[in-house]
Amino acid sequence: MKVGLLVIGSEILDGKTTDTNTRFLAEFLKRNHSELHTTATVKDDEPAIHRGLHALFEVCDVVVTSGGLGPTKDDITKHTLASYFGRMVSFSEDAFKVATDNYERKGRSFAGKEHGYCYLPLGFEALANSAGMAPGLFVHDNGKYLISGPGVPREFKAILEDHFVSRISKNFHHEFLDVVTIRTKRIPEEKIFQEVDPTLWEKLEVHGDVSSLPKIIGVDITVNIKAKTQAELQAKKLSVLKIFDESPVKPNIWHTGTESIEQIILSMAKKKKKTFGFAESATGGLCSSRITDISGSSEFFVGGVVCYNTSVKTEILNVNPKTINEGSVYSTQTAEEMAQGLREKLKMDIAVSITGLAGPTGGSEEYPVGSVSIGIATKDSVTAIHYRFFGDREQLKIRFSQAALMTLLEELEKTAT
Repeated sequence: MKVGLLVIGSEILDGKTTDTNTRFLAEFLKRNHSELHTTATVKDDEPAIHRGLHALFEVCDVVVTSGGLGPTKDDITKHTLASYFGRMVSFSEDAFKVATDNYERKGRSFAGKEHGYCYLPLGFEALANSAGMAPGLFVHDNGKYLISGPGVPREFKAILEDHFVSRISKNFHHEFLDVVTIRTKRIPEEKIFQEVDPTLWEKLEVHGDVSSLPKIIGVDITVNIKAKTQAELQAKKLSVLKIFDESPVKPNIWHTGTESIEQIILSMAKKKKKTFGFAESATGGLCSSRITDISGSSEFFVGGVVCYNTSVKTEILNVNPKTINEGSVYSTQTAEEMAQGLREKLKMDIAVSITGLAGPTGGSEEYPVGSVSIGIATKDSVTAIHYRFFGDREQLKIRFSQAALMTLLEELEKTAT
């Protein structure tokens, strides 16, 4: 089964909105033993949508569309689909019921049979939208399938999860698919494949399609595996994992899977029963924000201090002013004292500190823009390490936070329960 996605929305091409539906659909299809074959993005324009549909149906069995199903004048997807398939738009009792149910589920009254949601191209089916108001659309025409969802990510997701398998996927024979993702740290992409393990790529591609994606502090290496049986799939997966286990790159692997570093930290903190927190200067609270994006983080994340001004470092975290005045606010010594001060102040098992220079102004020969010191304090030791990263201010803050989170994860990994 070849699936194509047509993203409809002038706001996406204008840069006002970021498309996240492509990523969701790709991941959703993999979970359902299918793949996203190709995508296209078009404006809210009938000829452009027609061209996009034609191009996708030329090579795909199934086309999914996102966007343009709302109640405003620029939402032209429904009528454009009708003209593409050569059908009239008319009142549908089923669409009226679906729309009414959608509104009642949200505790809102529906306008009635004159509302545009009640009208469908002839032969189309209205799909319940468990996350919003606008019904989705479905049609099977001349051996091809189309399912259309709203552009709002949560509603697009709901339409696919609620209807794709029952309307489409069950009608196709599928290969068994799986993806092995290996996450590495502190080693650039070219070094992995040119110096550390020059034959790694060739060994992996025996078992599937290989891809390599540089990340903030490492590289994600993925192998997409296909098989005719579940047993064959499992055998290929084990072979891929064995290749990494025997590779010289193994010491730089920090995780197998797609879970985020925040998720892994909280899982490890739970396993080790350790609490932690952050003293953040250069990252301005970004580490704390990333951790608290994960539900349940309060069980092990005690809290933090955004010590952006020097006075907060000295008065709240008890950093010795002499350390800053005779050394530097960006030094490893300052980072150590920040971490130790936080740990003593907030009574946690592990305290991590970040002090650095994100620029673009400032810097010196000793501490240029991109310099950061990360400290870590436990009941047994206080240490810090200095890094130099590159990028603009926003990129540097993200890289500083990623380095700090990796430092915390490494400390958790070596900590006894």
